[in-house]
Amino acid sequence: PLTKADARKVMLAIDGTDERPWFNQPSVFLHDRFLAKTHHKEDAVTLQVGSMEMRDMMLETEPKLFYITDHYRKFPFVLVRLSALTKTVLRELLVGRAAQLAALPPIKRRPKKPAKKKPAK
Repeated sequence: PLTKADARKVMLAIDGTDERPWFNQPSVFLHDRFLAKTHHKEDAVTLQVGSMEMRDMMLETEPKLFYITDHYRKFPFVLVRLSALTKTVLRELLVGRAAQLAALPPIKRRPKKPAKKKPAK
């Protein structure tokens, strides 16, 4: 079993990751795309997967490792139980997801608009 601190260290050890807030929670990103985070209420890691089909397969084949709450029913995310997780398994999951993210086109960022100047009075 892993602690949340252990899981965070494993996540941040993946090349190219950085930590920043997402929905006001510390989260790990890879090249501006969400990778994973430790869940703020559950003893779990929140991991985004490639599709709803992949999520459903993971839930069906490894129910002791993966689960979801009602919040995640409509989204391609799984919760990974810390109690059933090892550093090796977490790293394998993250490296697999990192490869999927690397295959995606780069995120196009809109240039920030300059602040509008208030008219002089």
